[in-house]
Amino acid sequence: MRRAAWGWAAVALAAGCEQPRTELVVRVDSELPWGAGQTVQSVVLTVRRGGATGPLRSARTTALGEGGERRALPLLVGVTAGDDDVETPVWVEALGCGDPNGCTAATARVAQRAVVRFARGATQEVTLLLASACVGVTCAEDQRCTTGGVCEAATRAQEAVRPFAGADAAAVAVVDATLDAAAPGDSASDARADETAADGSIDAPVARDVSATVDVGDAGSDVAVTDDGTIADLGGTDAADADEPPDVLAGDVVVAPADAGDAGVVDAGVRCVPPLAECGAGACVNTRTDAAHCGGCNRACATGARCLAGTCVGGVIPGSTFQVALSANNCNTVEHDAVTGDDRGGIAVSNDRLFYSGDTSTGRFDLQSLVGESLGRTYDALASNLATGTLYTLAIGSAPLTQAGGTVTTLMELNPTTGGLTSGLVTLSQPIPLPATGSVGIFSGYERIVLLGDGRAWHVSLPSGAVIDLGPVAFPTARVACENWAIWGVAEFFGGALYVDYVQSATAIARMRVPEGSVAPLAAFSTLSEMCSFTVSPLWRRWYFHTEGASQFRGGASEVVGYCDATVTVPTTLPCRPIDTTCAGSCVDLQTSATHCGMCGRACAVGQSCVAGVCGGACPSGQTLCAGRCVDATSDSNSCGTCGRACVGGQWCIAGACGGGPHYSVDGGPTGIAYLDACSAPGSRRVLQSGDDVGANAPVPFATHWWGAALPAGAPMFVSSNGNVQVNTATGITLASVDNTIPRPGTPNGVLAPQWRDLVMSSSGVCVATVGSAPSRRWVAQWVNARYYSDSSSSFNFEVILHEGSGVIEFAYSAMSGAQSATIGIESPDGTQAYGPCPSGNNCVTVSNARVRFTPIP
Repeated sequence: MRRAAWGWAAVALAAGCEQPRTELVVRVDSELPWGAGQTVQSVVLTVRRGGATGPLRSARTTALGEGGERRALPLLVGVTAGDDDVETPVWVEALGCGDPNGCTAATARVAQRAVVRFARGATQEVTLLLASACVGVTCAEDQRCTTGGVCEAATRAQEAVRPFAGADAAAVAVVDATLDAAAPGDSASDARADETAADGSIDAPVARDVSATVDVGDAGSDVAVTDDGTIADLGGTDAADADEPPDVLAGDVVVAPADAGDAGVVDAGVRCVPPLAECGAGACVNTRTDAAHCGGCNRACATGARCLAGTCVGGVIPGSTFQVALSANNCNTVEHDAVTGDDRGGIAVSNDRLFYSGDTSTGRFDLQSLVGESLGRTYDALASNLATGTLYTLAIGSAPLTQAGGTVTTLMELNPTTGGLTSGLVTLSQPIPLPATGSVGIFSGYERIVLLGDGRAWHVSLPSGAVIDLGPVAFPTARVACENWAIWGVAEFFGGALYVDYVQSATAIARMRVPEGSVAPLAAFSTLSEMCSFTVSPLWRRWYFHTEGASQFRGGASEVVGYCDATVTVPTTLPCRPIDTTCAGSCVDLQTSATHCGMCGRACAVGQSCVAGVCGGACPSGQTLCAGRCVDATSDSNSCGTCGRACVGGQWCIAGACGGGPHYSVDGGPTGIAYLDACSAPGSRRVLQSGDDVGANAPVPFATHWWGAALPAGAPMFVSSNGNVQVNTATGITLASVDNTIPRPGTPNGVLAPQWRDLVMSSSGVCVATVGSAPSRRWVAQWVNARYYSDSSSSFNFEVILHEGSGVIEFAYSAMSGAQSATIGIESPDGTQAYGPCPSGNNCVTVSNARVRFTPIP
């Protein structure tokens, strides 16, 4: 074979002010996704003189994004001292909003503040960073949020003030002015609307901007002095200044705050006054009280709901009837500590898997066998739509919620099988604050999720994300708490009423009507032990749970997940369970049905039961009856050695014991490995005779394991003339080079490499055979008298041996004449891991009669 080989720009910007003056440039930036449809869709920037309670000098909303009236981040805003007072500090607040029309401090996704002072005769810069760690963090008005998510005094921002060095080259010129105007003693000419241009200069020309807002007097009308010298009457009669909020510059026009005389009416061309907002064609609405625009334009409350202080409260509960009944029949349980660690509390079910969160990780469990695997991360706020099996985690923007609590703004969709984050995101119509305490409840329902937090309840419609604030709800005091911040249960809806179901005690599960708070029994048990979380799968007609300690479902256990039968009432006909068959229009389990035993229409005789699809109740020799099915306890990973003992954490059942896993131990000097003569074995197949850079598929005839996963019988094995086998592929790559150090991202991956070099085959080629008898067969590929392409005097004899069931791999060598360095080892299917016997790396020289064994481990 002929060899194969593998093998930033900086922008400088100089800008400045022609004449430095007493000014601050506020730079607003964000670590969060921003722009139309993103986490932060607008920025509300507010400036006050003196501090958080000082006179308001500016408040404006800037929509983020590209085109039209939208602006890009960083947003640069000039703030000038309108008089000679440079000692009084300036309080600046930036709110990152999930709505392009702005938000309030109570509804903002993230907030940042600074209290800074001018430097006489100098233009300085201060940055307000909307940090991802600050999402959901509520700081006091005189505090700012650090990049680590910790609140500290906003005056600390002064330490980060620096001389203004000019705008970024990519910054869009922002016609954005915040000014100290119309304070007592100021003149209109002192207050100037500034623009930060792309070249970094201040005072670029401002088209149709406003020079100042002037409050003429205590009893006069609000007026605006525009840049053409005209005076616009804003209407209304003011009371004394002490009772009237100061005038506000919003956008590039002057507006007056609403007072008793304004009544929300403004002159043509003038925008609405907060809390009034322009929603539609010039219509000013109060977003604090208007149910059609509650908290923001077009943010409509549910039917029958009221808008109070910008939050929808109450309303008609939408959705379909859903009611459950729980039993203790046909149960199955497994211990999950090896998968998740100690119990934590979060539980949810998709149509594919049960998900449960422990202290180490969230685990995913097969809905029938309960065999589990670790996700490698922990979700503290799991929930799901029981109608569709869609899996979610509560989130703050694009950050999954943790047991630290916070203000929930989105539902992030998870893959229903793997549990990995997807691009699916449901934005809630209004935020939901959940405390970091034990007074939180998460209840999954049919097309809904119900949340309880700090004595209040919310209904979330799925998949729309429409939120109904149900108002105050007394959190049930008689409940079993999880070792976490919340409890998990089920949301029901029937008879026009909404209920949440939860574990009330060690013997009872209750349902509570929401928001009324009346409690009634749902199901009674002899002992649930320390059960605190459960959910329901309508598809499987089961309820799934976690419990700790010995219970009526499993004796002498520690950490347990399990299921039992449940009855569900839904508005549509449910499909058959995945384990059922349709017989005469009914869903039937052919393994246990006495009227359809093993096949539709085959009825057992009177008095006989159906066991594993056979009438009479006897299992074949060598098999054991487990949960109505006959299994081989020596190899069944769900009942390994005994009924109900499931192998978890990537292990499988080998001779009645759980073992194996996604990693390997390497023994470079094992005993008991004979060099097998595959060429003389019955059924031997000879391939690649006299070949160079060729390969052939030789499927493995039995089931085994490879890198922590099952490798089924018939799986393809690509045998290469260049001294390697590529697992689970029929058409591999015949690339050869001593430089093929493993692991490597490039193909081929998933390689068994006893001697990966550029080899040429002899007339004997490679012999492939299966030796031994089930369940201990071995698949063997033996290279006979191969040589280097560049050295005709060399001669090599070696083989790969793959064991049935256990997945043990062995390399065996006979005569290795003229051997040089070669790539030796095994590589994972994704090319990210490798194991080998070489002292350094995975390239070394192999001696005659050497042996290597690779044993799967957890």
